[in-house]
Amino acid sequence: MAAISEKDFDVKSLSSSASDENGPSINAVTTTLPIRKDTKEELPSTGMLCDVKNLWEGKQKCLCCTNWVEELDEDVKPNPEETEASPLLKPLLEEVFDGFEGITAGLKKVVFTKPFAPFFYRWASFKKAVEAVEDEATRTHAQLLYDVLSKELDETITTYQDLLSHGVITYRYLWTLFRPGDLLLCQFQGQEMMMKLQNSDYESGGFCLYSKYVDWNGFMFGYASKNFIISPFEGTRPITDLDAYPIQFNSDAGAIESRLTTRGKQFVSLQGYHYKMYKGVAELIPTDFGNRTVSNRSREVNGRIIIDADMFNRYNPIDLFPLGLLDATSFAAKLPEEAEPQHRDPFTPGPPGMPMPMPPPMPMGVFPPPPPVLQHGSDHSKSEEPKVLPDELLPLCTPTLKGYSLKTKNWATFLVDNVHEIVWDDRAFDSLVLPPGYKDLILSFTANQNSSETLIDDVIEGKGQGIVMLLTGEPGVGKTLTSESVAEYMRAPLYSMSTAQLGVDSMEVEQNLGDILEMTTKWKAILLLDETEVFLEQRTIDGLERNKLVSIFLRMLEYYRGVLFLTTNRVSVLDKALESRIHLKISYPELNQQARLQVWRNILDLLPPETVGLDAADLDYLSEKQVMNGREIKNVIKAAQLLANGQHKPLNLDHVHTVIKITQIGATFGLSR
Repeated sequence: MAAISEKDFDVKSLSSSASDENGPSINAVTTTLPIRKDTKEELPSTGMLCDVKNLWEGKQKCLCCTNWVEELDEDVKPNPEETEASPLLKPLLEEVFDGFEGITAGLKKVVFTKPFAPFFYRWASFKKAVEAVEDEATRTHAQLLYDVLSKELDETITTYQDLLSHGVITYRYLWTLFRPGDLLLCQFQGQEMMMKLQNSDYESGGFCLYSKYVDWNGFMFGYASKNFIISPFEGTRPITDLDAYPIQFNSDAGAIESRLTTRGKQFVSLQGYHYKMYKGVAELIPTDFGNRTVSNRSREVNGRIIIDADMFNRYNPIDLFPLGLLDATSFAAKLPEEAEPQHRDPFTPGPPGMPMPMPPPMPMGVFPPPPPVLQHGSDHSKSEEPKVLPDELLPLCTPTLKGYSLKTKNWATFLVDNVHEIVWDDRAFDSLVLPPGYKDLILSFTANQNSSETLIDDVIEGKGQGIVMLLTGEPGVGKTLTSESVAEYMRAPLYSMSTAQLGVDSMEVEQNLGDILEMTTKWKAILLLDETEVFLEQRTIDGLERNKLVSIFLRMLEYYRGVLFLTTNRVSVLDKALESRIHLKISYPELNQQARLQVWRNILDLLPPETVGLDAADLDYLSEKQVMNGREIKNVIKAAQLLANGQHKPLNLDHVHTVIKITQIGATFGLSR
């Protein structure tokens, strides 16, 4: 015989209908039958008496427990933890609560308390299971339990039906609306989203919904958590006005789920590393990670981005939360009454339940076609296939992606819907105006860097595997444009490093520079450092702090494994030790008349033909008479175009003359033919 303390289950009720003047009471269902007819198996006498026992709340013996007694005597025992219960009901309850999180009906002791939410949520299943019982003894026990619970839940069921028939809910009955496993429709960072409800409860601040959604951490898909709190309110409120509510109450549920499934597929396709275009609002992460004193801020971003959750988490550990493991197999299991969520019995559960574990022209040679766009997976993409997410989980995917904004130089979260493919400008490299042979040499260096493992290495392993090019010359001759054009041609990200990012303190510079070199190496990005002399000026005896900065740069350049462009118009002041770190040094000559003519043509070709009124003679005159560099020519054309637009006329020579006079560019040259 089983010990009394090892009873199977209790059903506790604090219903006023089951109370008397002596205080709250509960009904404990107990039954007795010595032998099961179908198997002749001798059953334990414990819990086999088929009867209802009333228990009262006695004198409290501790702060954490309620002392239930059979008589109004403080010495009376046992309490409900020692009440006999029926072993015959255990298989039935295991069937009813299969997949219900938080309930393991097969345990020796299972306790249910008022308002008996699990039975309410699975009432249709419970009723069906009771009706399907064939064994006479088990049916007797099951029917008794059903009768007891029917009385306890009658008012709740009636009220729930009435509220739902009007599409409203009260704060007191919110718990009836939210069933574990429901698909919730909510807003997340301003985006429509579906989440899976794990459980819910009334707390001091309101009614709390503990929910889960699917996210990617750079290596795996898993569950991230999100809590919603519905503040107390008076009277009734339309269900669809709640901050989060079961999606089946939305008349457009099917279309919403279809849209979110499409977005989920896009999210899954962007696992790993991707180089994309972004247009929209992004949530920028402050750059001072160690001493974050300001919160994330939203900003309109229109530019190239790197999608890389792995690197994001490595550089933003303060924003890192572990993901719970997925249990995809449970998503396919649907109870019979859950098949039609749009028109269902008020007592049947909502959408299918699901366990939720917690938890980067001059003559030119003939160049090869541009390489295909690099779309890397995770760091393990060479040995592992992309992770696959079951279709059932696609609507639950987060609407945001983790990555880096190359324009703002911030880690950020981006909206999936605002990510687009890059429209590459194949004219950029061709429009670069350089003397013969320059482009061939530059391209041969950068194009072969992806296969750098076949190139000569240093005596010390890991040194000298990068490509460092120094571009020197006067402003506006094409130094910066060279790096931009090469990156566009190579379909690679361009990371323009600024002195403001690196800081001024030697320790800060070493840390920031190391981070940037690591990021750009992984992303196979083209790295650009303009005005190199700021950090690599010749060391002096009395400039100790500057000497430290130069030493840091020189040492880290030796171990860099990517492509780096250094530009300067003050090559004479650079530290002598830099020369041995440079693989290619190119001096850009000043633009001659032919080069200036090509620059004028290239920039004007970017404008719609109908907006340009300059002919070939005008361009010959401008290139010959106006000695300007490439940047000045671009600025003149831009200003002249704005002037022409204001006059609603095509851009002509008069507009160009006006801009030149005002800006005093080419003031020493005649402005008339």
